Amino acid sequence: MTLLGWLWAAALDRLQATFDVAGAYGAPALAGAFACSVAYYVWRRRSRGRPVSARGFFRSIFAGRIVWNPSSVVDMKMWALNGLAFAGGYAYLAFGNVFCRDATVGGLVAAFGAREPARWPAWSVFAMATLFELLAYELAYWFGHFLFHRIPALWEFHKVHHSAEVMTTFTELRQHPVEILAFMNLIAIATGATFGIMTYVFGPGVQPFTLLNSNILLMLFLVTYGHLRHSHMWIPFTGVAGRILQSPAHHQIHHSDNPAHWDKNLGFALALWDWAFGTLHVPGVERETIRFGVGPTGDEFASVPRNYVMPFVRFGEQVARGLRRFAPQPRGVDALRR
Repeated sequence: MTLLGWLWAAALDRLQATFDVAGAYGAPALAGAFACSVAYYVWRRRSRGRPVSARGFFRSIFAGRIVWNPSSVVDMKMWALNGLAFAGGYAYLAFGNVFCRDATVGGLVAAFGAREPARWPAWSVFAMATLFELLAYELAYWFGHFLFHRIPALWEFHKVHHSAEVMTTFTELRQHPVEILAFMNLIAIATGATFGIMTYVFGPGVQPFTLLNSNILLMLFLVTYGHLRHSHMWIPFTGVAGRILQSPAHHQIHHSDNPAHWDKNLGFALALWDWAFGTLHVPGVERETIRFGVGPTGDEFASVPRNYVMPFVRFGEQVARGLRRFAPQPRGVDALRR
């Protein structure tokens, strides 16, 4: 196959994978996001006593100043290019998940010996698997997100995502491939180990309740307001709900360049782990003043090639700086010469 033929086949495969019914950008997820956007628009207009119209909806939700902002154009390009990396990451996740499950079962058998599976009703086992998989997924996501924020060398990769100055659903894949693969592997380890433990206790066949071939709880998040995390719509969850679930407003706070918001709301669908580890910032009902981006250095991320290449350069600089801290310090005459 020629290079052009390979690229064409890869592009078609990417389109199919991207818009597959069960995919993150499949019809159910996009339709759900659209429906939630309509509900948000109608609620906002009526709460202010203003008229509702189709024209007003599109001008408000798909505002040209956001959709065609130079930052948004970079998002679109990276969304298209990262599709191949994301598809590869998911393929690796599927392999890694099974591998970690089997390795966990093998380790438990070696440590405690084989055991008879517990005889619990199937619905109760599936319900536990559904909840535990979601909690494991979220813990791995929170932990990886925490590392990419708090370790300077890793932040150089994650900074690409935070450099977005406006947010649309395309911003989700404004990510460096290194970050994508790291998150996929952490999630594979956590969910694989979880299913390994449950398989050891309850026997083969443990699985969650599913919707569109995925964990029903996670998929319900994706087919409703999940894509609105990266948007300009202030949809807050407050009170108890704001300590359990990540609302679009939670994630907008996460992207804020206000130091008071740094390293907050690191979860994906749940706020539970943020609450547990002290990284939660529950949004208020009224919109907070938020500016997106990474401040004066934002211009460094206006080029797609630089977004892929420069994090490696900055990562190397950070690693070299860290190694110098642990290098033996010169003494005596050598110190004076310095």
